[in-house]
Amino acid sequence: MSSTYQRSLVKGIVWESISFALTLIAVYMIYGNLALSIKFTLGMTLIKMVLFFIHERTWKKVKWGKY
Repeated sequence: MSSTYQRSLVKGIVWESISFALTLIAVYMIYGNLALSIKFTLGMTLIKMVLFFIHERTWKKVKWGKY
């Protein structure tokens, strides 16, 4: 069984939504600046989503651990 590109994308979006909220709260608690927190969190979220998608697609090609 394999994952589609759409499935990998949706998994990334769901996970990054959770991560986004946690990162935003943490950065805001440290710096107390909402605008800075949003900019930082948006940048990190975009980078992590691209890397997660690449990671998922790469692991799809690995045969180890599959039946």
